Amino acid sequence: MTLVRFSPLVIICGISLFLIVFSIFSSVGINDSFTHQDGCHSKHSCPSDSGSYTCGDKGYCSQCNDNQYCKAGMPITNTKQTRCSGTFESKVSKIVDGDTLYVISCKNSIRLSLVDTPEKGDAGYKEAKSFTASFCKVGSKIKIDQDDLQKGGSYDRLVGKVYCNGKNLNEALVESGHAVILHKYCSRSEFASESWAQKHGC
Repeated sequence: MTLVRFSPLVIICGISLFLIVFSIFSSVGINDSFTHQDGCHSKHSCPSDSGSYTCGDKGYCSQCNDNQYCKAGMPITNTKQTRCSGTFESKVSKIVDGDTLYVISCKNSIRLSLVDTPEKGDAGYKEAKSFTASFCKVGSKIKIDQDDLQKGGSYDRLVGKVYCNGKNLNEALVESGHAVILHKYCSRSEFASESWAQKHGC
């Protein structure tokens, strides 16, 4: 059996050619299916709800249609986010729990003023979160009215009152039994004098 031997020059040229061809294919996206495994998330614009990514997503929601931001027609990179304050309207992007949510235009979360729902792991947590998720669906437009007496919200959150379809979410949570009034804040909230807050303990 005769062995074919290649000169070092031929081997070097072959390797160089392979690297050039590989580079060209990679630049045009032939290797896109490996971008997720390689940890290359820079090309993604539609992060999943848990913070991970759908393999192969190149920023097109057709490739990650199970994602709540895409379902709402709001890929994250399509909207400029700022630290919000005051009174404004935006679209719900995520429900954290019964009394906290995110909107697409804000970096900071929205914490409902005066009301408190169960924390994760406590009885009633899932029910309260489901109530808020149903009341203010992801993708729906809501109105946020910041509490003027609590502008320095804890954990950089905006504390305020939220209206979904014209209805007061803060009030609805208390009325439904999914939340209680935070009495210690009654003296520090502009909404404490409203009928719903007065009715439930302020």
